[in-house]
Amino acid sequence: MREGLLLLERLQVEVVEELAPEHCFRADTISFSVAIYPEADRVRSAWYDDLTARETDAAKYKKVLAYLARYGATENWEMRVDNGWMRYWFNPSDEVAMVYGVHGDVIRFNQYREVSAE
Repeated sequence: MREGLLLLERLQVEVVEELAPEHCFRADTISFSVAIYPEADRVRSAWYDDLTARETDAAKYKKVLAYLARYGATENWEMRVDNGWMRYWFNPSDEVAMVYGVHGDVIRFNQYREVSAE
């Protein structure tokens, strides 16, 4: 968590602590917004809203692939749900999930562990 807060402070904008609807630390710049969500002394989630590559679906797709590659090998990712608004990607090997808002181009990464239904 400390490293996450230091990264936000390096943006040289105000870092705001929000308690609702979820506890997070958020920074808004001219070109993007970012938030980190704490769990004890760790960052459990990161949220991004940036304007890059929103012009076409092909540009958005390339951007999504670039984000996925940041958080594990591309072949470890699987898109499991697309409800027309959000796409849910899972990477059980690296214990991370990504949710992508297809219209707003907002991306959130969450830590998770896949649990067997057995």
